[in-house]
Order: sequence, then C-alpha cells, then structure tokens
Amino acid sequence: MAKINELEKEAVTTIGVVSGPFQPEYLVCQQMHHMINSRGYWYSDPFDFSLPNLAFQIILIFFTTRLLLFFLKPLRMNLLMGHILTGIIIGPAVLGRNTTYFQKVFPPGSIVVLMTLAYVGFMIHLFTLGIQVDPRVIIKTGKSAAFIGSSCFLLPYALGLLTFYVVNSFGNFDAHLRESMSMIIVINSVSSFPVITSLLADLQILNSEVGRMATHVSLVCDMWSWSAMLVINAVHLAIRNSKMDSIWSVVFTIALVAVIAFVIRPILRWSNERAKEGDEEEAQFCWLMAILLCCGLLSEILGQHSGFGAFMMGFVLPNGPPLGTTLVPKLEAISSVLLVPAFMATSGFRVHLASMNGTSSVFIELIIMMGYVGKFCGTLLSAICCGMPFWDAIPLGLIMCCKGIIEIAILVVLYDRKVINGQVYSHLLLTMLVVTALARPIIAYLYDPSRRYMVEGRKTLQEWKEGVKMQFLVCLHNEDHVPTIMNLLEASHPTPHSPLAVFVLHLRELKGHSTSVLIPHHQFHKASSKATSYNHAINVFQYYEEHNSGSVVVQHFTAISPYASIHNDICTLASEKWTNLVIVPFHKTWTIDGSMESTEHSIRNVNKNVMNKAPCSVGILIDRGPLTSNQHVLMSESEPYRIAMLFLGGADDREALAYCMRMVEHPKVDLTIARVKNDDYLSGEESDLDQELIDYFRASLGKRKVKYIEETAMDGVGTTRVICSFEDAVDLLIVGKHHDPLSPLISGLTEWNEYPELGVIGDMLATSDFQFSVLIVQQAPVALNLSLEMSGPESHDRPMH
Repeated sequence: MAKINELEKEAVTTIGVVSGPFQPEYLVCQQMHHMINSRGYWYSDPFDFSLPNLAFQIILIFFTTRLLLFFLKPLRMNLLMGHILTGIIIGPAVLGRNTTYFQKVFPPGSIVVLMTLAYVGFMIHLFTLGIQVDPRVIIKTGKSAAFIGSSCFLLPYALGLLTFYVVNSFGNFDAHLRESMSMIIVINSVSSFPVITSLLADLQILNSEVGRMATHVSLVCDMWSWSAMLVINAVHLAIRNSKMDSIWSVVFTIALVAVIAFVIRPILRWSNERAKEGDEEEAQFCWLMAILLCCGLLSEILGQHSGFGAFMMGFVLPNGPPLGTTLVPKLEAISSVLLVPAFMATSGFRVHLASMNGTSSVFIELIIMMGYVGKFCGTLLSAICCGMPFWDAIPLGLIMCCKGIIEIAILVVLYDRKVINGQVYSHLLLTMLVVTALARPIIAYLYDPSRRYMVEGRKTLQEWKEGVKMQFLVCLHNEDHVPTIMNLLEASHPTPHSPLAVFVLHLRELKGHSTSVLIPHHQFHKASSKATSYNHAINVFQYYEEHNSGSVVVQHFTAISPYASIHNDICTLASEKWTNLVIVPFHKTWTIDGSMESTEHSIRNVNKNVMNKAPCSVGILIDRGPLTSNQHVLMSESEPYRIAMLFLGGADDREALAYCMRMVEHPKVDLTIARVKNDDYLSGEESDLDQELIDYFRASLGKRKVKYIEETAMDGVGTTRVICSFEDAVDLLIVGKHHDPLSPLISGLTEWNEYPELGVIGDMLATSDFQFSVLIVQQAPVALNLSLEMSGPESHDRPMH
C-alpha cells in the first residue's frame, strides 16, 4: 500500500518525441489517477483528473464564447466563429503564453482527450450535414447557377495561382511551401454547400431569391473543390511517394464510396422501413450510431478522414421520416452544443501568432487575399452576366466568400498531416475568421428580401371594386383550420361577376434538409410521397372550386423553409399573385371542450413577421371551430353563418368593413355591423374617413338583410360590454387590429396586452372567455421609402384611405 501511495505522488505524465509518418511527433504517456485514493480521500488538485479537467475546459470554452458573442454582437458573429476566437484566446496564442495557466488548464494528456472528443463531435456533425443535403438539388441546378458556381471556383484559383507565380520569383518560399501551395490555393477557393446553407439559414435568407441561388452556386463550387482536391492529393502522393500510392489513394476513395452506396445504403433503407413499421426509436438510434462509427473507422482504414465516411453515410441516408427527420435534432443537441465547440476551439489552439512575421508572411497573405478577391469578383461578374440585379449580386458575392466548419476541418487535417505548416495555417484561419466576420453584417445590411415587396401602393381590400376578382392567400400549417377558413371564403360570396381566386400555401418547417422549397403543390407531390398529409385539405378545396365553378379558382403551393424565414415565402407569393388578403392561423388552438390544445410559438413569430412585411392586408384567424356545432356553409341544410363586425374606427377597421361589403348579398350569411363610438372624441381626418365609409356602406345596402347598430361607450368597459353581447349570437367576429391609443373606447384595455400583434381588442378576444372564432384584420403595413418600381395588372389603382 505504501508503494502505491508513493507512485501516486510521482509525476504521471511523460512527453517524448517519436518518428511519425510525416515527421517527428510528440508522444504523451500518462498514467491516469483514480478519482479517490487508497485512503478514500479526494486528491487536492482537481486538475489532476481527466474528467474534471475536461469538464472545466468545456465550461471555459462555453462561457468565453458567450462573452465574446455578447461584446461582438454588432458584427453578427455566429457560434462557430466565436468558438474559433475562443480557442485562439484561451490557447497558446494568447493566454497560453502563461505556462503556469496552460499547464494547469490544458496539460498535454488532457489536450489528447479533448481533441479526441472534438473529432467524435465533428464526425457526428458531418453526418448531420450529410443528412440535410438533398441529392435532388444537383439535378435542379440551372445553367446560371452552374456558370456562377464554376466562376466562383475557377477565378479565385486562377488568380491565386497567378499571384503565387509572381511572388515566387522573389525566391522567399521554401520547398515544402511551394509543394503545398496548390492545395492552399484550392482550399482558399472552396465555398462549401453545408456551410453556405447554414449561413443562409442563420441570416434568415435561405428561402429568398439570393439564398436559393447561393444554395445552387455553392453546390457547383463544392463539386469543383472536391474534384480538384482529389486530383491534387493524388499528384502529391505520386511526387512524394510513388505512382502506385497515388493510384491506391483514388482506388480506396472509390471503394469507400461504393461500400457506403451499395452496402450501407441498403442497410439504412431497411432500418428506415423498420422504423416506419413501429420499431423502437431507441433501438434504431443505437443501430445508426454503430453504423456511423463503422463508417468512420472504414474511412480511416482506407486512408480518408473519418468525417468523409460520416458525411457520405448521412448523404445516402433516406431523408424522409422517421429517421431523416428525427435523428437530426437528437444528434445536433449532442454535437452542436457539446462536441463541435470543442473541435472549433481546438482548431484555434493551432494558431501560431509568432510565426506570422517576415516577408514570407506578407506574400502568403497576399495570395490568400487575392483568392478572396477572385471569388468575390468571379461571383459578382458572372451573376451580373446571368441577369441578376447588381444589388443582389453583391450580397451573393459576399456570401460565397464566407467559410465555416468544413473549410476549418480541411485546414486541421492538412495541418495535422503536415501538408501545411503553422504559418500557413494561421494565415488561412485568421483571414477566414476576419472575412467571414465582416461579411455577415454587410450581407444583412445590403440584402433584405422584404424590400422587393414592401413598396408603395400595395394591395388592400379597399381597392376591390365590384366586378373585379378578389385574391386571397390562405396559409395552412395543418388541416385543423380548413372548416373555418372554408366558411370564411364561402361567406365572401364569390360569383361569376365577382370571382374569387384562392391560393392555398401549405407551410412545413424545414427539418432534415438544408434546401428550402416553394413550388406548386403538384410538383412537390410528384417529387415526394410526404405530401399525403395534406390530401384531405386539397380535396376540400377542390370540392369548393367545383361547387363554385366559374366563380372560384384554387391553386395549391407548398413552402418548406425554416420557420424563422418562412414569412419570405408567404410574402413573395402574395406579391407575385397580387393578393388582397393573406389569412394566417393563430398560434393557439382549442379543443371541443374549450381547453387549449397547443401553443406553437414558432407560428406566432411567423405571424408577426407576416404582419410586419406583407405586401397586402393580413388577417389572423383565431379558430374556435371545434367549439361550435354549425355545419359548413356549403351544405344546403346548414344554419346561416352568423358574422359580426366591430367598428371602432381607424384604417384597419375600414379595411375590415371593406371586406364585409362582399358578404352582404350572401343568402346564408347573417351579417351584423356594430359601430361603437364616443361622441366626445373625434380624431380629425380619421373620423371623417370613418364616417364617409360608413355612409357609403349604409347607402349601398338598400333592402339587403344586414343589421347595422350603433352603440355609445364611455371607456373600454363599455366596449367590452358590446363585445360580450355577441356571445352565443355569432360564429365569427371581425375586427381591425390597430386603434387609436388615445381613444377612450379602449381605455383600460391596454394594460393587459399579451399579444401585441393582435391589437388591443384582438388580444382580449384571444382569451378563453369567448367561444366564437375571430378574424383580426390589418391593412397593408406602412411602406418603406423605397424606390422600387412596381408592375402588375392593377398597379395604377390607389387604395382608398
């Protein structure tokens, strides 16, 4: 026992130099302590243990990154770049110069453990990236994207190579640097597809015009990059070792791809089918993780990085449910939060600031910067040649200059294999960090997808004139809101003289993919079997169109995008179709017993973005259809559909009243217009416009069966009393969103505004105190001062104010 205690007190780490495959390597021999000694006491120094040391390192990386992101928030720096900067700061380049700190926090043995964990995380992350790549994107790449993507790679490569030949004439490059320069120039020309799509999703422009073009361009550039690196690597092996080594490298790479495609892929398909049949999800998850580790091991055996096999496995994994859509959130929770930060931070450990000096550093940086200049100019000029507007081509060029985890991983592999030295690695990584950090805020400033539809003279309901087709855009997240929406559309009273065009947009959150979609629904149905979940809704709308033949035209579209930016798809379609009204469902739903069924906060953010940026009027539908027993308006035996409109005054209430003008002649709609006013309060011009529209409405009624009532209220309590009088008397209440905050009609109601996007009255109606459905109408948002030119069939019409 005494001998054991003596050994525990001795140094347990030995560092030596051994011969490696490329050059001498450090070998760390470390005897691991037990957590408790033979007497049952904890060791006094917690950094003597691998697990506490690893935990402290990860905690240090996490908090340092968050602190950096807080101070660098104006630069819109993302987490990955923050982790790299963290690694540089806490690593040997900055704080690590203090040997006491670095030996305590990052002893040699612990760095081995941390890097091993980091590589596992990187392999899992590459697997998730491979899952999100849709192979069909390659087929859909057009000629413009192919031309821009080729220019995006070839021009920076040519310019970097030309710069190298010029500066090499000065004779300041050593033999090893000259040998590796072709690989360096290729790396500098890379624009990785997973990195670009992640950047677009982070900037919330993945489903914009520039975002979709950048997706296809990066895919073409990526294909050029991998092909060039494969060829250059084979040439280097032939020069350094032998031609047979070069041939075997290509053969092994092809063999690896073949094994994954023809052996692993059938196993994954079988596993996916078993999951669909109801096998336990945990068992399927364990099987896939085992196969993933096998692919990484096979990749290493055949001479490739383990991440290559992991990425290829994710690429061939069936991207549909359940595996393709359930695996990504689980694995991302493990890799992105815990393991990838360790990988990115350790990449920062390799930066050697002291090596970045001398004439050679100037020349290296010049070659790297010329590569970025060539990439930006190549993308910009080719995009302009393909007809892209100049102010869209600039953000596209900046997007293609951004780099991320794929490029960093390539640098780490080349550095560890001694293809590039510490000086080149430091220049490449730091330049990548600076360019990407500066490009992100510039892209966000220059490109806003909403500018193309946030223009003067946008469509409103008050523009509609009798005999002119009114156009609606209906957004569906699921089938639950279809009955109430159908009642609302039928109540709009489509006729051959005054037809109705309905564009139904099926919204789906982007999961398991990295490419957004906005296409006609029939095209999506042909490309994927996942469209069956909306077949019932499609049948209902088709029946509605057939029932109103000559009066109603229905078109279906599908949008698959991140919920953070899916409003761009809604607003783009509304702008292209010149719709008068966009209808979006409220984010809360109710069950038949009146209790709340679910609350989707992501849908709430979608609604808020649509209301802020829509090119036309917007209606948020609070659907309480399950609480009522009324049948569909289309059914002849159904009871009349009871609709009431609350008019307090203002532009939004006038917009709602303009919509109600379509309903007055429907034989199965009982319409009530309730005007609430206060004779002591007049809002000047607004009151005159309100009265003018009310007078026009009442004059046009004639003998139609529409009930018009006027109520006087002194404050918000009186307004609430009028609303409560509709309880059990209406199926749908229509109200405008915004009201004058100085109006006594809403005094006392503004203190409890939980959902500002609904307005004061709408927020009150969203509570569980009411049983009827509600439509909150907002007139087209105030246009920005933009000089965009409008074109369309009715662009000369001006809205009635």
